[in-house]
Amino acid sequence: MIAVGSQDSTGAVAPEDTAYNLVSTQRTFRVNADNSTTEVVNISAQSQLYLVYYTWTILAATFDADGAPALASLKTSEVNVICGQPHVQDFRTEQDQGPSDVLYNYAVVTVGTDDQSITTEVRQRMDSIDTPEVLGKIAKAWKRLQALGA
Repeated sequence: MIAVGSQDSTGAVAPEDTAYNLVSTQRTFRVNADNSTTEVVNISAQSQLYLVYYTWTILAATFDADGAPALASLKTSEVNVICGQPHVQDFRTEQDQGPSDVLYNYAVVTVGTDDQSITTEVRQRMDSIDTPEVLGKIAKAWKRLQALGA
């Protein structure tokens, strides 16, 4: 993806480029696997570096304790790291049920050629996009496309 913000000479995202535009917040309840509920807040934002939109969920107690600004900057930096990976062409989020039937926000990362004529998608729960697992999935997806002739 092409960054619209600045990067340093190594290509790393400069700290000021963890900036985001808040799109919305929505207080709701998540139904847990044991049918109990947890009060949560869905936060939607846009990375100012890549102009992609994403939504993730935090506990309402964290939101109420003023933890949201720091978490929004952190989540933005995590999104920017993914968007800055070679062969990443798009990033979006969508909600889906996990294996325990709990509703989660998932990052959907489009990996492919620069002209986007050949692509595939990688999915990762938004609460774990900071793990090496997602970068490994991106690399494997690109290798699969290369094996097919991309």
